[in-house]
Amino acid sequence: MGDLGFFDAYCVVGRHLRLGPGGLHTPQDLLGEMDHLGIAEAMVVDSLSRECHVKDGNQRVLEVCRDDPRLHPAWAALPPGTIDEQPTPEALLEQMRQHRIGALFLFTGQYQFNLADWCVDELLAPMAEAGVPVFIVPNDIGPGPFANWDRTNWKEVVELCRRLPKLPVVVSEIRIRRAQRTIYRALDACENLHIELSGYWLHHGVEYVTRRWGAGRLIFGSNWPQWGQAMTVASVSQAEISEQDKRAIAGDNLRRLIGWCDDVRPEVKLPPPADEFVAFGRTGRRPADMTFLDCHGHFGRASHYHLPNSSLEETAAEMDRMGVRKVLLFSFAGVFGDERYGNDLIAEALRRYPGRFVGLALLNPHRGKEGMLKELRRCEPMGFAGIKLIAHYQIHPEEGPWLDVPCQWAHQRRQIILNHNWASPAQVERLVSAYPDATFITGHSTGAYAEVMKKHANLYVCSCPLSGPRDCERLVAAIGAERLLFGSDLLDLPISWGLGPILFAHISPQQKRMILGENLRGILRE
Repeated sequence: MGDLGFFDAYCVVGRHLRLGPGGLHTPQDLLGEMDHLGIAEAMVVDSLSRECHVKDGNQRVLEVCRDDPRLHPAWAALPPGTIDEQPTPEALLEQMRQHRIGALFLFTGQYQFNLADWCVDELLAPMAEAGVPVFIVPNDIGPGPFANWDRTNWKEVVELCRRLPKLPVVVSEIRIRRAQRTIYRALDACENLHIELSGYWLHHGVEYVTRRWGAGRLIFGSNWPQWGQAMTVASVSQAEISEQDKRAIAGDNLRRLIGWCDDVRPEVKLPPPADEFVAFGRTGRRPADMTFLDCHGHFGRASHYHLPNSSLEETAAEMDRMGVRKVLLFSFAGVFGDERYGNDLIAEALRRYPGRFVGLALLNPHRGKEGMLKELRRCEPMGFAGIKLIAHYQIHPEEGPWLDVPCQWAHQRRQIILNHNWASPAQVERLVSAYPDATFITGHSTGAYAEVMKKHANLYVCSCPLSGPRDCERLVAAIGAERLLFGSDLLDLPISWGLGPILFAHISPQQKRMILGENLRGILRE
């Protein structure tokens, strides 16, 4: 298994609204990332097209992509009717052909229009006849990314696909989480529907769609630089599918779709991988001695979104395939519902797979002090070795005296206590000081506690998610590689998705080994 021919379907170049000091945004930045990750080509939208006005961005992207054949320009469009803003649909199509513009983006959320026939068919009917792929992006740039999840109007998408069956339609979201059951029905209904993968962070999602509808429905894309490219590259390269299907998703599907006007495939000689971790990330071929310990895993089918291949046996098999030797495990069920039911599922995993899982008893602060202690006493003889807290999702204040109950328990028993979010630095400093024999883990990546960590050795940070370009490097610089723990967030997310940013990070191989297992191994020895 070698070069998979990655072709990124969705990258944005230009000074965008939220660009901070040192932020990646230039074509040179993009090409540097592509070289490191093993991405041969990319389709590029200008930031002006996504944020301000399509006319300005469409013109500028031609200049952006002029000097490197690896970068393919894409245009955005508006509903027809304002003749001073955009050419007629027929003239737009001719200009796209002339400039080899392979795809058209509709930023329906940012420009506030819908996909009804009266709104877009005049624009899209000529595109359908020519076979132009159209990317539907329902997100706007106003709210933060988490307010932008699951924004696609699937009813409108399906109606569009049915009205124009020759039109290749590609849906691209910031994140798809709870909508996948609807997506399955849409894929059943529309043979011309595709999913761009940058927001499709679902356990065995690539495998499930490939198995049911074929690899031809999936398009590799990153939404760079909003997201990094590492997660999606790793999700494709390490998917449990054939190499032929990987190649289709990685780039061949997109090359086929833009072939209506752009069939040039430049000769690309990528630099060799920087180390064995980068090589694994690019190819999906893992050396037998490269193994990992995972500090953050959910288990159980009790979730409001679909979890394919989520039985205990399938979970253990996926860990084996990916080289995960041990995981700190807690239940899905207790996050949104009955924590006792969920803890019983974890107890079963501990019984059936001794040594593979470290059980964390999930608590609900709504139960009060005595209720939490009762559940901890019930779980202790079943082999649980730590505690999981997630008050944010349980709709309970994250700060308050209730926190001392589980922290004191963990301190007295020298256990791990993992919290989705410890809230303010002042609170976490109070807790790590008061309970020094507990090992505190922040469940999701943050540098907010960097100053506290300089003074206290019993506080660590889970890596999930390292979603932006160079997030891993920034976090290592803030807290040190010795205080960062790999966490996949399985079965919520693919193991590969969490590995990607660490495998591809611009840090030393030894720092990667620390994050990917050595740090957690030292904690467990304690």
